[in-house]
Amino acid sequence: MTDQQTPARGGTTLAFAYVTTLFFAWGFATALIDPLIAAVKGVFDLNFTEALLTQFAWFTAYGVVSLPAAAVLARLGYARSIVGALAVMVLGALIVPLSTLADFYPGVLVALFVIAAGVTLLQVAANPLAASLGSPKGSHFRLVFSQAFNSLGTVVGPLLGATVMLSGGIFAVGGVSALASPTALLLILLGVGFGLVAGLLVGALRKDVKGWLVVGAAAGLVVGWVIFLHNYVGGMGGYAASAAASAASVAAEAAPVVMDETARAATLRNIDTIFIGLAVFFALLGGFIWTVRGKLTSASAASAAAETPGSPLKALNSRWAVFGAIAIFIYVGSEVTIGSLMTNLLHSDRTLGLPIHDAGRLVALYWAGALMGRFAGSAFLTRVPAGVLLSVCTACAAVLCLIVTQTGGVNAAFAALAVGLFNSIMFPAIFTLTLERSTAGASATSGLLCMAIIGGAILPLIGGRVADLSNLNMAFLVPMIGYVLLTVFAVAAARTRARGSDVVAAPASH
Repeated sequence: MTDQQTPARGGTTLAFAYVTTLFFAWGFATALIDPLIAAVKGVFDLNFTEALLTQFAWFTAYGVVSLPAAAVLARLGYARSIVGALAVMVLGALIVPLSTLADFYPGVLVALFVIAAGVTLLQVAANPLAASLGSPKGSHFRLVFSQAFNSLGTVVGPLLGATVMLSGGIFAVGGVSALASPTALLLILLGVGFGLVAGLLVGALRKDVKGWLVVGAAAGLVVGWVIFLHNYVGGMGGYAASAAASAASVAAEAAPVVMDETARAATLRNIDTIFIGLAVFFALLGGFIWTVRGKLTSASAASAAAETPGSPLKALNSRWAVFGAIAIFIYVGSEVTIGSLMTNLLHSDRTLGLPIHDAGRLVALYWAGALMGRFAGSAFLTRVPAGVLLSVCTACAAVLCLIVTQTGGVNAAFAALAVGLFNSIMFPAIFTLTLERSTAGASATSGLLCMAIIGGAILPLIGGRVADLSNLNMAFLVPMIGYVLLTVFAVAAARTRARGSDVVAAPASH
């Protein structure tokens, strides 16, 4: 028995490592939309509502494609569905240069829908596969930790996207923001160091040194990140203030140059470069997954937990499944609204007044906060119930959004970027809390929750409309209300007992 199980376990671990690369892929692709919004807004002369149709096209695919994706998965199986999803994503990425060549913005929206359709199929296939490659015990810890790889993609996406799409052409080249600064590493390491000392002391008192060392390090990581973020944004504010002393310099650095066909063509080619590169990346990843399809198939077949998702409609009979779907709708919509508006918020004279290039790159700090929070959150969840931690995070996010609406300058910029830290554990926590309480099947409930990701298509449009009618700061009222409603969900979940101890793994973040 033991000899037979050991290879299976080894194969399962290796298969999980392969699947983890997919988390990075769709995180990277999704976060590219944030700098793309600023790029298309300028090059196609759009208002905020029109520019945010990019998010509408992207996240609508989750609602439209989730049901047929489940049928495709049932027919093709996990490995073939994953490769097929990546092929669809390659096709969508190649539609972008065709659309820009024709100077046709609706074509870009079609391309984004096609890419997102592939991402939806990728998640429907990869999520239950990932669920089958680990024990259900300790699911909250494992899921939050695994989403760090998705977050890594969301950090790299804006950095690369803004560097290429928001430089040259109709945009002035920035270059003041060095995100990978030694100060960041030093402050974070100091925070972790002090946290370890605190954890050691608490652990000694509670006779659990090992457990509290991890929690102390997580708390130090959070504190170190917050201090760095505040200092860094303050430095950007100082830069903006000094730049404002010279009107000519500000006009040259922070505003789009004169719109002419040569400049527009250069910006459109920059957009092409990103999406052609994205197509190559997806193609290479698809080829790699195809070469290891046998390992994925055998690993999933060896696990009893692997199952084809049932119809999401079956979950509508469960009150908690519906409640969780509403929560996912609100959370994704709120998170995407903030990320979508962040570049233009940091570029605005009401906040930092940064050149658009640098403002776009700073969006990576929003997603980096989620990366830090997922590592820290996985440790906190070993000591704090998921419902309680979710309540704290949603309440803090609501307060930060309120600060953005009521202030400006460095304070508003810091508050907006800091929301990413508290977003970190929300998606997996909402998923697993719902799965634990839903009376519907786990696969049907998971499917309904995946469909609810369409919130990312709706709430950003509302936020964009508020920005057009008022200003970017007031648009944060939309996610603020969302986080207040999520606090209600979190408190209710914390007060309701789970139906059982086993939890099916939640999908990785959108």
